[in-house]
Amino acid sequence: MTRPAASVLRGRLPLAGTAAATLLLGITVQPVPAHAEETDAPGAEAKSAPISRLEAITVTATRTEASAFDLPASVSQIDRTALDDAQAADLTILRRLPNVDMGGGPRPAAQNPSIRGFIGPRIILSVDGVRRNNEGGVFSPLLIDPDMIGAIDVVRGPVSASYGSGGLGGVMAIRTLEPEDLLAPGETTGGRASLGWRSGNHAFSSHVAGTTRTTDGDLLAALTYRSTDNIRTGTGDKLENEGDLLSGLFKGGLDLGPDHRIDISYQRFDDDLTGPNNPGGSALFPYAQLLERRQDQYSGRWSFADPDRSWLDGSLQLYYTKLRFDTTSRENPPLDATSTETETRGLSLQNTSRFETGAALAHKLTYGVDHYVDTNTNRTAGSTNVVLPDGDLTATGVFIQDELTIFEDWTLIGALRHDRYEIDPEGQASSSHDRLSPKVALHWQATPVLGLFVGYGEAFRAPTLAEMYPNLTATRALFNFIPNPELQPETAHTTEAGFTLAFDDLALPGDALRFKATVFHERVDDLIDSQVVGTFTRTAPFSGTGLIFQRRNVAEAKRRGIEAEASYQAGPVDVSLAYSKLRSKDADTGAQLYAPPDKVAAGIGYAVNQDWRVWYAGIYAAAQDYDSTPLRRRSGYAVHDLGVAFDRDWYRLDVAVTNLFDEAYVTYRQSLAETYAYEEGRSVNLRLTARF
Repeated sequence: MTRPAASVLRGRLPLAGTAAATLLLGITVQPVPAHAEETDAPGAEAKSAPISRLEAITVTATRTEASAFDLPASVSQIDRTALDDAQAADLTILRRLPNVDMGGGPRPAAQNPSIRGFIGPRIILSVDGVRRNNEGGVFSPLLIDPDMIGAIDVVRGPVSASYGSGGLGGVMAIRTLEPEDLLAPGETTGGRASLGWRSGNHAFSSHVAGTTRTTDGDLLAALTYRSTDNIRTGTGDKLENEGDLLSGLFKGGLDLGPDHRIDISYQRFDDDLTGPNNPGGSALFPYAQLLERRQDQYSGRWSFADPDRSWLDGSLQLYYTKLRFDTTSRENPPLDATSTETETRGLSLQNTSRFETGAALAHKLTYGVDHYVDTNTNRTAGSTNVVLPDGDLTATGVFIQDELTIFEDWTLIGALRHDRYEIDPEGQASSSHDRLSPKVALHWQATPVLGLFVGYGEAFRAPTLAEMYPNLTATRALFNFIPNPELQPETAHTTEAGFTLAFDDLALPGDALRFKATVFHERVDDLIDSQVVGTFTRTAPFSGTGLIFQRRNVAEAKRRGIEAEASYQAGPVDVSLAYSKLRSKDADTGAQLYAPPDKVAAGIGYAVNQDWRVWYAGIYAAAQDYDSTPLRRRSGYAVHDLGVAFDRDWYRLDVAVTNLFDEAYVTYRQSLAETYAYEEGRSVNLRLTARF
């Protein structure tokens, strides 16, 4: 017995509440904008979209196409429409998803994505299938402009069996713009241009994107320029954050017949920011510097298949990325200039074979190999960095996964992956780690309304160069670090269970209710934790007592939590709710470890008529007053956003007020325990978009 897929949300909803509802649900909601019937207008790609698709398609959770709603996993997706509605200037839009955050304060340079309380190398970041491998430190490891994004997939929970080391918290996969994001069905050429302004930091933005498509392939190019000024917080203080950003994207695809295609792409992110040397610092944080951030990504992919996609349906991807941070002190006397560079060279080869064994068993067998090499280069005042050594990390993994459909109502997914990692720091002894990671999940569509699922997975993460070998014993510094070359890999053992509910025509004709809940329990062996192991007395230009840090393994950490998402649509009204809770503790001492506060995200949208719509979105975070590190504790807060959109013919105007009541609040996950940067206060945001 299968749930009808074609009956998902048949009521009309012209762009009602996409910022409020699309994001809060954690599964894509794609309402139709105003004038949905006018498919002949330029940019009608959104105007002809389905009313709403809760069963969004994702390839992230299993590396093959699947319904995000029906998967036995906790999956969220943010689409281009949601980013446009939010007038996104950074990725804080992710804060609306359950157990997902962009902590670090309001400066984009400090914002770190987190999933289920894990950040940095404990989550896998990818852009168009290319790994973004950088621990980040006090800097954000993810450099991409929101205008270049087509969709974001977030899978919560261990995914090492699919992607390799780093998947303890999950994976965040970003897809950049495709021609389908800019063209209406039947169109071959088109694009968009926009201008925006934000009062919270006096930011100006401009963006243009265009694409053309023929029977042999397609081309796409996009360019964004942003200028930002100091950020006004909810306390009325100013956070220094002057800067300029230039970002570009080029993609080209060539069809080599019906079953083969070549895609190439290049991405560039380039900005200069003036602020403190810790961008997560408060308005009182000293030590100003110029931070130059550069990200280049080159990628080539060959997609291949046999005519019926039975035995061959795969791809080979080669890629190269370079991420570089350069700092120049603005102090007198100046601090030493620094540079950090991470280069990644990688390949990924995978194939899916589909076949049946007997009348009741259908297989989707996916297998392949991933390989990459990270090269880290660190400099201080033009010389070898005294804190972090240069070095390489080489990783190779092979995997196999079978998605087995049994009598249509049962789906069993089993995966197995072997990874080997070798870390080779200059001037230090090399080390290597390898592990076999299994994963199994079962989904049963018990009735057309009710689905049940359960799963178990293991995730493996090898320690990084920055965790094992930081070495600083100097009084002219904010902090000192002691290396620990004996660090062991982390291993997570996670059990998940949940259910889905899908009701159509529940209270009104054409209405729809969707609900999905997941509970999980996790044991993490040898969790790597940054611990204070001593103090020292600082000297000029610093003062006071500094802390000495070292990364150490916690013998065992226990984590448990819940994620629940609901959405209801009826005609022009759209209501959504999401809830998340997580607790993490040291199994030996009982100490409460990193865990984000309990959070509720709520939203409502209403389509006034074919042209106008209004929406509300709110985040309600409880106090995080149980962390065993008192400096990390935070007060609860509530943030409210309101917006209105006018969408007609070839243009669209968005007006929104974020942080409506000028709430003074601090997010829980900051770069260091003692950083305490308040978020942006009330901001009036405007954006005009023209489609051509």
